[in-house]
Amino acid sequence: MKLLITLAFVLALMGSNSFANPGQPVAAIFSKKFLASIKNYEQSLATSGSSAKICSCQILRVESNNEPEKLIAVFAQGTNNGDISAAYASATAVLQKEKKHLQGFFYSKVKTQENVNVASPCSLLYKNIKAKYDDVQMYDVLDADVLSKIISKERK
Repeated sequence: MKLLITLAFVLALMGSNSFANPGQPVAAIFSKKFLASIKNYEQSLATSGSSAKICSCQILRVESNNEPEKLIAVFAQGTNNGDISAAYASATAVLQKEKKHLQGFFYSKVKTQENVNVASPCSLLYKNIKAKYDDVQMYDVLDADVLSKIISKERK
């Protein structure tokens, strides 16, 4: 999207410059308010960088008959398409389904230690969680975009 806006802006400026007479200023095609809003939009994209990704995480205390209790982190990463609450909801639904799967097949006890939602990639969230919980192990990073579509098809 940023590339498209920038390209349209550059093409419009190039086109207006080609019709200018030597020694005469080019008439402004766009209002100053419009140009300022484009500049602000591009700056917000540049500074946010990773805000296009969201990450939901469940930190779980798990135990099985064969293994002692341990702490694992299950992540679901999705894309923020403008409705961040919907993105968090779909990622959380993916995590809930994975938690049921873990409890049904692998662990006799599964208890949620903490739920975390952030507007950043899961790699950054994992670093923060690892600093807080030294003994946590990463279980998996799930693709919330794909898995939420599969879950919604299963419900139909």
